[in-house]
Amino acid sequence: MYKIFLLAAITGLYGFGSLADSHATAEVEDPAAIELTATTEGVDLEMAASIFARNCRACHGNKAQGVASYPSLSDKTPDYIAEKLEIYRAGERIGPNSVLMIQNAKELTDDEINSLAVYVTSAFDE
Repeated sequence: MYKIFLLAAITGLYGFGSLADSHATAEVEDPAAIELTATTEGVDLEMAASIFARNCRACHGNKAQGVASYPSLSDKTPDYIAEKLEIYRAGERIGPNSVLMIQNAKELTDDEINSLAVYVTSAFDE
């Protein structure tokens, strides 16, 4: 079962102050089961799950826990993930796996990066 911690993820990523007063956590069977609201507008967790499965899982692990020289992602913040993906999308090298990351990030849109950042940091049981 996925645990979605939207409070920290969306507040940090989108700066929604009203969400900071809420401490709700949603548990869902799959990302598609999350009903997007005004506070999560633009975050497509189903699309992000698909991108993760296709582009990220092989190196970063089934639950973004990290594998070998590929770091854990699930313990990072959405802002951190989005910033790194934007750097890779721009073609900048920032680590030993930059060539792989640049290839995976170069075609991502801003919405895909934001959705992926929220998904990777909130979708997996700790």
